[in-house]
Amino acid sequence: MSGKIMVIGLGELGFHILQILARTPGVSEIVAADINERNGLLKTNNAIYTAAHLDLYPNIKFRRINLFDIEGTAEILKEEEPVIVCNATTLQSWWVFHLLPDEVFRRLNFEGGIGPQTPFHLTLTYKLMQAIKKAGIDTHVVNCSYSDAVNAMLGKVGLAPTVGGGNFDLLIPGIKQFVSRELEVPMRSVTVFMIAHHGLLTSHMNAPFWLKILVYDKDVSSKFPPGKVREVLRPFVQTLMGGGAQWVMPPNEDIAASFTKNILGIYFNTRELHHAPGPLGLPGGYPIRLSAKGVEVILPEELTLDEAIKVNEECSRYDGIERIKDDGTIVFTEKAVKTYREILGYECKELKVSESEERARELSKLFKKLAEKYGVKIPV
Repeated sequence: MSGKIMVIGLGELGFHILQILARTPGVSEIVAADINERNGLLKTNNAIYTAAHLDLYPNIKFRRINLFDIEGTAEILKEEEPVIVCNATTLQSWWVFHLLPDEVFRRLNFEGGIGPQTPFHLTLTYKLMQAIKKAGIDTHVVNCSYSDAVNAMLGKVGLAPTVGGGNFDLLIPGIKQFVSRELEVPMRSVTVFMIAHHGLLTSHMNAPFWLKILVYDKDVSSKFPPGKVREVLRPFVQTLMGGGAQWVMPPNEDIAASFTKNILGIYFNTRELHHAPGPLGLPGGYPIRLSAKGVEVILPEELTLDEAIKVNEECSRYDGIERIKDDGTIVFTEKAVKTYREILGYECKELKVSESEERARELSKLFKKLAEKYGVKIPV
């Protein structure tokens, strides 16, 4: 596929994605976009210079973009006509809650789940998808903002991004590595079929998931029962999802690689088997195949799509999500509502897509108040 790849949002994750794309032979044209022009230009030039050291010279330029301005965003999209848009924006990064004292963080994230934080991740994604519709361009969207839930919500209102990335997909290399070492086979020979929601990470591997493992097309799943896989992956998940004063944010390179893999799968029409959350507006994550046409869910013959969706809906409750209604409204679990009420004073039993911005502003004010109480400085 030829054409432009647009990366919107040049925070740490978006910057890593931009760097990987700039260093990928065959990617010819990239538009880097952010609301912060000075920071965006610095990071764009850094990507250009780094690629040049490797004798790679893709055409990379910067555009200032404000997703709150849907009309203006639509005009930029019409001008650039990207074949793929990577949305790496959010109103508050996932790791900011991790800066709170350990006890407070653990109650919010592991008792309440991150579902109630959805407004931070939904608001700009919703505006971007509205702008894409208004622009009338033919493009694929890889959404980096809590795609397990956001893509499903937007799918209900006809604005689903193509696919997400990260989250449970971060576990796949660990599973392959474990099987490779246990059976003394190359990692490349291991094929994984996994169904899971972000709630699996929030629960430190205690939530339900579905897993099938092949080595050279031979089913070896019986050698790796769920309990064994949980124990192997739990230390990694605890490091990733840990919080409190001693927590050090893990590097974003592996997370960025997960999203970039999906961008390149579409761009280069690879049709390789991968995993990702939020394909086709579905809740949670699935095995997928990416091509220039977009994404398709690839399930083993013994599992139906309805069964896979049910696994993810059960797993989503560990993120505080009871269900997503037909109009895209999230209904939160009683436990999540109670936890966020007691700690933040945030009362939200249901979240409508159209209420996301208002709820995000409310949640941001309450979080800043809580952070000030504990002397926590919020990164800008």
